Amino acid sequence: MECDIIQSPNDKKLYRYLTLSNGLSALLIHDPAVAEALAAEDGNKQQQAGKQEMDVSEDDPDASGSEDAQNSSSADADDSGMSESGSDAAGSEEDSEAGSEGGGDGKAKAAGSKKAAAALAVSVGSFSDPSEMPGLSHYLEHMLFMGSEKFPDENEYDSYLTKHGGASNAFTELEFTNYHFDVAPGALHGALDRFAQFFVAPLFQASALEREVQAVDSEFKGVLQSDHSRLAQLMCHTSRPGHIYNKFSWGNLESLWDQPRKAGIDVRQHIIDYYRREYGPARMNLALLGGEPLDQLEAWVREMFGSIKSGIVGPANTFSNAGQPFEGRRLYIVPAVKEHHEITVTFQLPCLRAHYTTKPDHYISHLVGHEGPGSLLSALKARGWATELCAGVDDDGYAANTATYLFTVNVVLTEAGLHAGPGYGLAPVALLFQYLKLLTDTGPQQSVWEELKAIADMKFRFSEEEDGCELVTRLASSMGWVAPQHLMVAEYLHKEWQPDKVMELLSLMDPVSSSYRIDLLTRSFTELKDQLIKQQQQQQRSDPAGNQSTDQVSLISTDGSSSSSSSTVQCFTEP
Repeated sequence: MECDIIQSPNDKKLYRYLTLSNGLSALLIHDPAVAEALAAEDGNKQQQAGKQEMDVSEDDPDASGSEDAQNSSSADADDSGMSESGSDAAGSEEDSEAGSEGGGDGKAKAAGSKKAAAALAVSVGSFSDPSEMPGLSHYLEHMLFMGSEKFPDENEYDSYLTKHGGASNAFTELEFTNYHFDVAPGALHGALDRFAQFFVAPLFQASALEREVQAVDSEFKGVLQSDHSRLAQLMCHTSRPGHIYNKFSWGNLESLWDQPRKAGIDVRQHIIDYYRREYGPARMNLALLGGEPLDQLEAWVREMFGSIKSGIVGPANTFSNAGQPFEGRRLYIVPAVKEHHEITVTFQLPCLRAHYTTKPDHYISHLVGHEGPGSLLSALKARGWATELCAGVDDDGYAANTATYLFTVNVVLTEAGLHAGPGYGLAPVALLFQYLKLLTDTGPQQSVWEELKAIADMKFRFSEEEDGCELVTRLASSMGWVAPQHLMVAEYLHKEWQPDKVMELLSLMDPVSSSYRIDLLTRSFTELKDQLIKQQQQQQRSDPAGNQSTDQVSLISTDGSSSSSSSTVQCFTEP
């Protein structure tokens, strides 16, 4: 049946949402612009075939019959989508060259740039990694593309896409893994067939094991000098022992290869067992965009993905009972790679997925992150303490998942902001708490929410067309928790004003609560470390019993070691 999806007036696509008998959910999208590109491709093929036939007739009239038969056979193979990648690739490359050299009009060129695309999100991610192989979900993401029973050559998929102007990628989040590709419109059937087989009958070829774990290790090493990636892993490392956050989600050579092999684990069999245990159609969400009619796209999906076996895999895992990940009232001081000072205050909120239509957290992030007169940032700048500020719940898996939503306030500090008051960047934090108290005392203002709603409605009404691959990737990732009719409008919806929910969230940002943590990234780590040690020694002399404070300050050094002790700093809890 046609899916009654809420669309922007500018959106001319057709949609259909369906669930296969094995439990896989699929969103089919007919894009008229891709259909136009598909028609242009077919026209170029016919023109090219006619030109070749004319050339053969002029050169050798007696050979025309056999050549016609050959062209006819090739065309039939292309239409069926079952041809070898080499023949399809040649046609695609020639068509592209003919289009550019032939001096066609701009409309034809624009149509030729449109691509078909598909994405499949599996509701399994790093939260589900077994303790004996941290990063296994990420490793599986790499190994899944290493051939299938139908297409055993591990390079077949990438080769086919490359020869047809396409590309593929994948990423592992905490609660899902997303696989996606785009390709020339006329090659969608062949690409989709190869793509589907990774979920029907993957091979996990032994010859690729070490090469792919090296690829995972290379990705891990590539972010070692990223301050934000380092902070994300630090937050996992310092989360509550036993909590699902307390994992090494990236994975590297040591966690996925060296240690398991020393423990006698068969790495390949462990990957296969994990795949069979966690990957099933009931946890899969497919978004498919093409120029073909919806009936044709549906037939392809039922044919290619309907054969994925249900096995023993049930619905997606949920971590709603995991509890909050962090001990509250902690300050972590971390050496930064870049020449800057950045302080982050993280508030732990309950999962807000059920409130995507009302967005109570957006009300708070709008006001805290406001940059105009009277805003928190303007007050910080007036004091010379900060240059930038942003606030809200990020859209990555660390910040938004079924266990918790993490509302963060990031402030880029000046030297004055770093050392003001008690130091350690805490004077700006005290000002943040004062601003949050102002919001609480003033109470939620409906006029602010109505302004946000009006802006969101306007953005949706005049939303620009999204790249096809980015669109299906985003949709597949959100299909597991957004109602089908809201898939295109979810990020813009403001259906109901909920002042009580806003007040509930503000109460969780009260400084006397234990729900927040503070992380300071700074190039002045050594200086602050020495300063803090002296301060602690003075405190111990004046208060041997340690009764003055229960707040904790941790120093995280570059080698990953840490130390923590009671701190005399009070202002970040009592503004």
